[in-house]
Amino acid sequence: MFRRKHSKHKRRLLIMDDFKKQIQKLSVDSFKPGELETWEYPEYPYYYDAEVSQRCWRCGNRVYEIAEVLCQNGFVRDVSEDRPHQLTDEVRQKFASQIEFLDTLADSGASRFESYRRAKVLAVGCGPMLASLTQALLESGLPRLRLLVTGSHPTNRERLFELASHARKTDPEVELEEICRDKEGPDFWREAVDPFDYVLYVSPGRGLDKLRLLHAICREEKKVFLPAVGFARFGMAGPVVEPGAEGCWESAWRRLHRNAIGKETGQNAFPSTAGALLANVIVFALFKTVTGVAQAEEKNKLFLLNPDTLEGSWHSFFPHPLVAGHREPTWVQEPVQQLEESAGSGAGTDLFSYFNHLTSVESGIFHVWGEGDLKQLPLSQCRIQAVNPLSDGPAELLPEIICSGLTHEEARREAGLAGVEAYVSQMTGLLVKDGIIQPQEFVGVGAGTTVAEAFCRGLQKCLADELVKQLMERRPVVVPVQLPEVSDERSQFFLQALTTLHGEEVIGLGESVCGLPVVWIGTGGRWIGSAGLNETMALRTALQQAVQREQNQTECGGIKTAEVSSVLLRDQEPHHLRLPSCGESSSQLWQSASQILTQNGWEVFVLDLALEPFLQKALAGVFGVLLRRGETR
Repeated sequence: MFRRKHSKHKRRLLIMDDFKKQIQKLSVDSFKPGELETWEYPEYPYYYDAEVSQRCWRCGNRVYEIAEVLCQNGFVRDVSEDRPHQLTDEVRQKFASQIEFLDTLADSGASRFESYRRAKVLAVGCGPMLASLTQALLESGLPRLRLLVTGSHPTNRERLFELASHARKTDPEVELEEICRDKEGPDFWREAVDPFDYVLYVSPGRGLDKLRLLHAICREEKKVFLPAVGFARFGMAGPVVEPGAEGCWESAWRRLHRNAIGKETGQNAFPSTAGALLANVIVFALFKTVTGVAQAEEKNKLFLLNPDTLEGSWHSFFPHPLVAGHREPTWVQEPVQQLEESAGSGAGTDLFSYFNHLTSVESGIFHVWGEGDLKQLPLSQCRIQAVNPLSDGPAELLPEIICSGLTHEEARREAGLAGVEAYVSQMTGLLVKDGIIQPQEFVGVGAGTTVAEAFCRGLQKCLADELVKQLMERRPVVVPVQLPEVSDERSQFFLQALTTLHGEEVIGLGESVCGLPVVWIGTGGRWIGSAGLNETMALRTALQQAVQREQNQTECGGIKTAEVSSVLLRDQEPHHLRLPSCGESSSQLWQSASQILTQNGWEVFVLDLALEPFLQKALAGVFGVLLRRGETR
């Protein structure tokens, strides 16, 4: 239908009459309806040909096909389906950029903007930030605004009404009114917010009591709440707290990492320029929320601003279990039956993508998850640091853990699981509070991509805890052994690496823990012991920890082992110990270890500790394992 015109001059696309009738019904972000005589299109120049025009009459259906394809792929939009509006030409002209922005994200831009102008908004705050918020709201196209001035900072009221007077010159509908604050307390704030649908709060000070009170009242009264607060070291805007939403300001505050925002000194005031930027951030969030163009991925996000560099960005956060609520921990009535039912099934989601989703130095479940500057020979290593979910906010960090493996993937996987376990372990204190367990009881938390793996990891932590208790009562007695042949490839690698790093080592068997074996490794003037679900697992764990200890020359806090400076080494000839390769599955290991524990008078109990939704997305589960002697549930 069109022929290409080779020219270096300004290029155009001429729309034929029979095309024009159809295309005028469509809206492309490059042009407006009614202005289609010429469409600037620099990349593909064409020109109209009379001969070709005759052929177009025989191809009229092709026009509809092209238009339909363009509509389906989002290149054009049928404006005939837009909702009607009553905006005046003056308003449409003044706020054309806002309407155009809405048109690029959704349909009926003018109608959506009209609904924004009708929104009932209350702006609460004081000082320069309130003036910036007022200006931003008026410039966004909101004509009627109510203000409630708090008394924490001096506010130039004359400046506020000057802003309204200036806006009224081009928008006659502008109305600005201040609500008198004649009393304090929850009843006053509840009465103040009642006529409004949206409440915006700004404060350049450190006090959070008023923010928390207003936030709680807006949640109760089902009002949309948007806060922006400035501190000496950082500024925080959002999240958008909508009625019924799980994510709220309190969750965001508890998820925010304390060391990511620095320590507040209280000496420097929050800059007015940074305050103006935060005010504009929440106004833009309000604009998108009221007009209905906010994307789903924008939910549960907070904005952090550096007041010195004026750099800022949005950060996702998970609803906090102590604010939004959580699942109740439940006893697994038949652990073996659950293993059988889950046999052959595992989490299908990419585990590394899942761990990466949990990681954020500002607001994640993990503060750090990566190799960093750790030595990667002979063992690959990965660092993990989770946050403490019991912090009142901002969140405190848990001790750093360094995990190892034969490969980088293995080390990163182990670190991710260890991070989840460290995070959930902090929540076990709630079990005592709720009377589910006794204060002196230890819960070994295990996570995994299969139920059996999670069970075994939790049981391994219980054995490590029992070993530590045993060492508190007496020095370990170790019987030296020799390993004429090591069938387990992993143990063989660890043994060779340890010999290379520090020469010959001493290997011995210690007193069993709950009937399960304990292996001790003597090297570098220290003894490292590990209890395992079988002898091969105990040897493997002790050797791996010994190699990692020599590699880093410091404790790593990863694998749960015991370390002492000396043992009671029996003066006897080492006897030969043949250890088979550990080819058993996690399910077989659990069942065999459970039988040994039962024979030695121990009972194993399992709790489902996947208390938060994200703990069930890529993992088969997170469980707590308890060992009790001679007790029944």
